[in-house]
Amino acid sequence: MGVEEVIVTGVMTNLCCETTARDAFVRGFRVFFSADATATASQDLQEATLANMAYGFAYVVDCQRLEAAFGKVK
Repeated sequence: MGVEEVIVTGVMTNLCCETTARDAFVRGFRVFFSADATATASQDLQEATLANMAYGFAYVVDCQRLEAAFGKVK
């Protein structure tokens, strides 16, 4: 299909979102993990997952940066 990049958003940052991002990474996708479009049960879990992702699995970004990079969908 020609897809090269995945943007991860959603709930349960430390479970569903992190699993999706890691799976995309090992399949060769470039992964963008949104820090402000993901959420979980506690700030500690959120921050730990963002640190894991930034360590090498994904580019941790916010919605403003994503919009600037990819533009608005029309």
